Amino acid sequence: MSESASSPPSYFSPLVELEVDEAQYFNSASDLPTYTRQPGLSASPRILQTREFSYNLKKKGKPWAVLTIFGNSALSDTTPVVLEGSSLNGTVNLLLGSGDPIQAVVVSVKGQIITGASPGDQYTFLDIATNLWSQSLGDPRNPSSVPSDIKFTDKLRGDYCWPFSIPLPREVVLCVGAQNESQTFHLPQTFVERHTRASIQYEVILHLSRSKLRTDHRIQVTFGYIPVTRPGPASPLRQLAYQENTPLWGPDEDPEGWHTLPSADIRGRIFGRRPVDGKCTLSLAKPLCYTRGSVIPCSIVIETSDEQALHLLSSPKAIVLRLRRSVKCHPDHEHFTESAIPWKDEIDLSQLAAWWPSPANNSRAIPNSRRLNGELHLLPDTKPTSAMAHFSIEYTIVLFPFDVVTFEPASSQPLCMLGVEIATSYGPGPRPRTYAPPGYEEYSTSVTSQSFHVPDTFLA
Repeated sequence: MSESASSPPSYFSPLVELEVDEAQYFNSASDLPTYTRQPGLSASPRILQTREFSYNLKKKGKPWAVLTIFGNSALSDTTPVVLEGSSLNGTVNLLLGSGDPIQAVVVSVKGQIITGASPGDQYTFLDIATNLWSQSLGDPRNPSSVPSDIKFTDKLRGDYCWPFSIPLPREVVLCVGAQNESQTFHLPQTFVERHTRASIQYEVILHLSRSKLRTDHRIQVTFGYIPVTRPGPASPLRQLAYQENTPLWGPDEDPEGWHTLPSADIRGRIFGRRPVDGKCTLSLAKPLCYTRGSVIPCSIVIETSDEQALHLLSSPKAIVLRLRRSVKCHPDHEHFTESAIPWKDEIDLSQLAAWWPSPANNSRAIPNSRRLNGELHLLPDTKPTSAMAHFSIEYTIVLFPFDVVTFEPASSQPLCMLGVEIATSYGPGPRPRTYAPPGYEEYSTSVTSQSFHVPDTFLA
């Protein structure tokens, strides 16, 4: 049996805050969710601060093989983390006393979708192998860059060090579906959650190979990967409000900056006897892609001719708006088609959005209606939208029936839903602000987790 060293998976998902060049704008005319990938990240050692993580094999209590991985110091905690556009950098050190018949030193990087313990439950979407040294390259202290027919046949003795730098691609091409069609997928973020069956894991493997009659050795450890995605720019009026710290313009004043859903019917009974018939109209800030750790601006108009019902339904506590996350994993990745076999979804709901009365209610007469402004706080560890082969993480804004003790809705089904996307970094222009008045934000979870700042000089 091969001797190996390993580390447990890390349950992390830090926020990547990126300073953005405001001159870089992207098309946001579409109402569909959209995000733009950051073109590149500089790996210059003058800018990139790294943190070392070392793993070793020991003999008689002393390490003789050491694998060192360099992670981003701002993002790495217990596990090395690599940002999209960067390379996986490290070193391999052998501390050999007497001779060791090692024939090759290989470092591999793998990305896998894991749904169980058996090999059939592990789908590899990324596999990169780098041969640091083999006998065909000659003397390891003076190796050749080209394999030769004259092999190095002596044993390795003393100390050796091989640095390596493995570029990680931003995307991979895989053959999926019953037709085995080629599709391009962006590398997803590391995803390991205790109560979710499917996971995305990346690992680096040091393989020290020997002859068939001798035991190989391996060091196998996990590392984190974070894609760099960001929304397009907000509307000019919203950017101006963020920049000057003034109230946001609503859907009526800034139609370019909002996506308004079709009106949903409100039906039910108040006080158990009187029927209520009305409608509500939900609007979300455009573009429909939001940076984790920030907020989703919302607006809702509630209309009914029943004055008492209007008063009850327009209470900030009565509006139930949440972000729904769906983790999907197809059970048969080899014959994957979106319609052949149903997805196995794991659903999670966020905290409630915070709501407060809009000043528009006081500035002009709006008969039989109330407008409320709101925002949904996104935690910094929210996993970004992603898709890889038969695995995906998707998000939907869901407006549930109003929650009032004296109101009984006619149906428990959601009033309306809209797909959105979650990005890992801020878009161009001023950063979103929170506008919830004191006392109203208590209805949602405040963003108190640490944010991680990546300097603007990382962006190439």
